[in-house]
Amino acid sequence: MSPFVRNALASLVLVPIFAFIGWLLSGVSLSEEEFQKRISKKETKSVSLGWDRRSGNLLIVQLEFKPEYFTREDRFRAWLEEPLALAKEKGWLQNSTIVVFPPEIGNYFFLMDSRKELLDFENIDSAWNWAVFFQRISIKNFSHVLNGEAVSFEIAQDSKERYERIFGDIAKMYGVSILAGSICLPSPEVKEGKLSIKPGEWQERAYIFDSSGKFLEGSLLRTSTQKPEVAQVAASEKEILPEVWVANLPSGRLGILFTEDLKSSQMEEIVKKTYVSKLIGLGSQEDEGKFREWIKNSSFESSGQVQFSGKGYNQEFPAKSFAKTRYGSPEPIEGQKGNLIINIFF
Repeated sequence: MSPFVRNALASLVLVPIFAFIGWLLSGVSLSEEEFQKRISKKETKSVSLGWDRRSGNLLIVQLEFKPEYFTREDRFRAWLEEPLALAKEKGWLQNSTIVVFPPEIGNYFFLMDSRKELLDFENIDSAWNWAVFFQRISIKNFSHVLNGEAVSFEIAQDSKERYERIFGDIAKMYGVSILAGSICLPSPEVKEGKLSIKPGEWQERAYIFDSSGKFLEGSLLRTSTQKPEVAQVAASEKEILPEVWVANLPSGRLGILFTEDLKSSQMEEIVKKTYVSKLIGLGSQEDEGKFREWIKNSSFESSGQVQFSGKGYNQEFPAKSFAKTRYGSPEPIEGQKGNLIINIFF
């Protein structure tokens, strides 16, 4: 074989390899031009129930989900603040207001300042696994190239700090309490207004920021996202009961739950024992409208549900956020897609 042929054959093998290595090491984030092309802004609709008795209110914020909003902090904040600015114009933001954002909102923070390829994977698990891989082969994490758990914890720490900073700043800026959806983190703990994490079992929990930007004591565990093996071990000892978090807010006590937990035969009894008159459900695709039907026939003074609208990766969000007064019906009557704020005065 002549040297020319040998070199030509070698190049056929090596060029794709080096091209692949170059792609791995030279990823770029989503540019502003690409971001604008992917996002089509829509009007934020609004619904209000009850009368302002100066005793507080609940503001449910349904957002049109697009993973592109999570690619930078400024994009994410603008997405959150647009409906809040409208609510402020309408006089719906007061010292005793509790603003509620959709569950899972913190689970996409790993996309911030990441490679744009992560937006185009089929599902969120693939995007997460590739995010960890890209971090492992980066220069700053070279010492952890073989330690995926260490890199996962580093990403979680970054997500935790962004979650705390962004929602804390917004709560302080608007002078309201914020139920900031939920976020999955390793061994999370709230103590003295701060959230800390450590290596261990990952848990998805919902948290509240007070108007000073600090974490309210307590949180709500999403039991359905616990690892199957953990659930099986626990099930052999006793049934894992769903949780209801009763948060003490300036406007009074508010019961909070994940709506998929209504499938438990004991959930209604657990809620009754809290003696709350106000209840908010963090909406799930799994409850199939059961929570709405249950609330429709209930006598809570004020209640509602919050969900995302839109599509992300391989899932479609129901867009069935609603609110209900004691003697009224859930409004909007039908699910309303897109950005929506629902105000209910206490």
